[in-house]
Amino acid sequence: MVFKSALVFSAFCALAYSQDPASGTGGLTIQVGGKTVGRRSTLNLTNAAGVSASGIVQSCSDNPSENRIDCRSSYNSAFISTHDSVHANENYCHAVDATTAFTCKLPSKALSGYSTGITLLLNTEQPCPSSCTLNVDNLGSKSIKRLDGTTDPGGMLLAHQPQWVFYDGRVFRLVGVGAVAEASATDQRRDVIARRVIGAMDTMTYAAVITLDVTAGDLHKTLTANSAGNATINASTGGLPGQHMWVLVANDRVNAKTVTFGVNFRSSGTLAGTPGKTATVEFVSDGTSWYEVARTLNL
Repeated sequence: MVFKSALVFSAFCALAYSQDPASGTGGLTIQVGGKTVGRRSTLNLTNAAGVSASGIVQSCSDNPSENRIDCRSSYNSAFISTHDSVHANENYCHAVDATTAFTCKLPSKALSGYSTGITLLLNTEQPCPSSCTLNVDNLGSKSIKRLDGTTDPGGMLLAHQPQWVFYDGRVFRLVGVGAVAEASATDQRRDVIARRVIGAMDTMTYAAVITLDVTAGDLHKTLTANSAGNATINASTGGLPGQHMWVLVANDRVNAKTVTFGVNFRSSGTLAGTPGKTATVEFVSDGTSWYEVARTLNL
């Protein structure tokens, strides 16, 4: 006859102690997932390496009331990252170098090696006006390229403006710099590099007093009305320093109209119209007033 006493320590692993009365010998029968994996007199819970120092940690306690020993598994968070820690800053790469040979160390755990698809949030203290490299956790320098994987950043990686990069198996690519971003990039002098920038056109209703909304666009046009007289155009504000705008005044074909530039304008004088002709006036702002820089008549 064989007597058994079960010791359950997880949902998938069961232990049974059995003793043969005839021989007086006993041991533990270990089952995992309902299948016997062995029978020994001693059970030792360890990691794969044979020690319980890192990774999965085992903890057991005696449970006399249930006539069993309860074992629980936990993990070492310094060895196994949690979802919250990974989501927080595990991939933050802050390069404090004074050159474009960027280096960084990941905040919680050193990267074991470069593998395709690794994504990092790169924040540099220096811009990359032409070419640059990145070395993470002393694994070796890799070139940083634009999204196409071949073009150097060329001023599209700016200091203190974090950008996502990913490793494609060969180089780090700037994920946030694609065709749209490249069209509005800035160079090392902070000048805009763009294929085309088109300002909005604002059509103003002609009246004796016209308020020009300087935020409505860069081009403001009005067509004089035959039934109306002369007009005064006032700017809503003095604009922003360096801002340009153009005013088009199209004169009706019946009567010549005179347009005066009033509040917030510094013009060279009134604009005398010609029936059926259009005039343009260009202004630039110093942040306080709009100064006339050019005008063309009888277009």
